[in-house]
Amino acid sequence: MDFTLEQKISQMVIVAGVEHNREAFQRLQVGGIHLFALASEQGYQERIESYQEGMNIPFFVTVDLEGCLNPFAAFRSSEPVSKVTTPGEAFQKGRDDGRFLANLGFRINYAPVVDLGDAIWQCRSFPGNSTVTAELAQSYILGLQNEGVIATAKHYPGKTLVIRDPHKNLVEATIDDVDVYPYEFLFSKGDVNAVMVSHVISSGAINSHGIPAVVDPTVIEGIRKQFDGLIISDEINMLGLRNYYGSTEEMYLAVFAAGNDLILNFNEDPQEVYHMIRVVARAVESGEISEEKIDESVRKILGAKGFR
Repeated sequence: MDFTLEQKISQMVIVAGVEHNREAFQRLQVGGIHLFALASEQGYQERIESYQEGMNIPFFVTVDLEGCLNPFAAFRSSEPVSKVTTPGEAFQKGRDDGRFLANLGFRINYAPVVDLGDAIWQCRSFPGNSTVTAELAQSYILGLQNEGVIATAKHYPGKTLVIRDPHKNLVEATIDDVDVYPYEFLFSKGDVNAVMVSHVISSGAINSHGIPAVVDPTVIEGIRKQFDGLIISDEINMLGLRNYYGSTEEMYLAVFAAGNDLILNFNEDPQEVYHMIRVVARAVESGEISEEKIDESVRKILGAKGFR
């Protein structure tokens, strides 16, 4: 397929799939939409069908179904992963979630969470040590992906649920080997198809050199050496990233230049999303950002969408 530079960058963006901006996001041909809570299965099906209608390249349709904060709570219960204690239970949960999501039209689930411990929400992480967490996560991933839904291990490199909430704060954390172990285990097994990188400013076993991990090229490159799946940024308007930068333009450039494949930008204004695309396109044209890396990400995205 032949793409303009702006079209390639657009494929790397996941936006909030709100109905009132559907036509604008279709024209931009962004890579995907993220859906939040709706009142019914029919509401999800209609929203997804209306977005996908007439698209030559389908949108990734994404969701956060972690078994804790449940976007489907109006019509479907979901057991917290904190209650899952055996690989069999984890596999069954993954399979049940996968069937449900695939039937609605979702393609990516931003789960499982493999952070060790959850002092903030107290329901988003598996119980047990790093070894147990890794094994439960692997089982959940196999169940989910067997139903055709991409699993996402998050939030690399860890410690996002035990310090302060990165949705609201800049967060610094010392990462230990045990924090990274679940990711290394999952990468080595080759099962998980995506990983989400957090806004934690990390030191220790993973050093982000004083900047949020998601914008540190050495952190992203370290993942790429172990993992050939999709590398996804956490949502970039979270204050744990946004407050680090003096302008949105700086932030946009940093998150693309770091080497992430998919960028989550849930700003509902299509003009601002297009502004981001233009800022990045100018940086590619000037040589500040490598077009080769953009092309590599787009190839991975299209491959995950079924194009070869």
